[in-house]
Amino acid sequence: MNDSPKVIGGFWHRLMELNRRATIPAVYRQLKKTGRIDAMRLDWKPGRPKEPHIFWDSDVAKWIEAAAYTLRDRPDAGLERRIDRIVRLMKRAQLPDGYLNSHFIAVEPDRRWTNLRDNHELYCAGHLIEAAVALNRATGNTEFLDIVRRYADHIGRIFGRGRGQKRGYPGHEEIELALIRL
Repeated sequence: MNDSPKVIGGFWHRLMELNRRATIPAVYRQLKKTGRIDAMRLDWKPGRPKEPHIFWDSDVAKWIEAAAYTLRDRPDAGLERRIDRIVRLMKRAQLPDGYLNSHFIAVEPDRRWTNLRDNHELYCAGHLIEAAVALNRATGNTEFLDIVRRYADHIGRIFGRGRGQKRGYPGHEEIELALIRL
């Protein structure tokens, strides 16, 4: 599953340990405190605090990706459980057509795919894909990979040169790299 070289000492090892022990837990606390993880519950209502922002899903995905890289070299059952809980939230949040974006599902459902340049949907999708690939490579987890494959299939049905498909490009690169990794 993991054929990557291992860093076993020195400067980089110390930084990787600092990341594992301090940075990843601190970022998780911030994601919880600011509502980014709970946004996947899709229970936000107008007038309530912590309206999900258009890029919040990417913040959670980047944390999962970083955590996955630490799991690759240092298994941690508690960290895996945290990730699994978030992945289960995402699975429940994903729409039947495969779409997954907490902001546009909960806050602006009528605005899906209406502004590729500014709304970060493809950017967020890309980070979700990158995180799922990293998690799969680190732990063998396929649940998150299945979620993002459904999302990628949805994107493939929406965009293209076919009849009724949208044409366009994102205002922020990320989906391109992610689809290659997927």
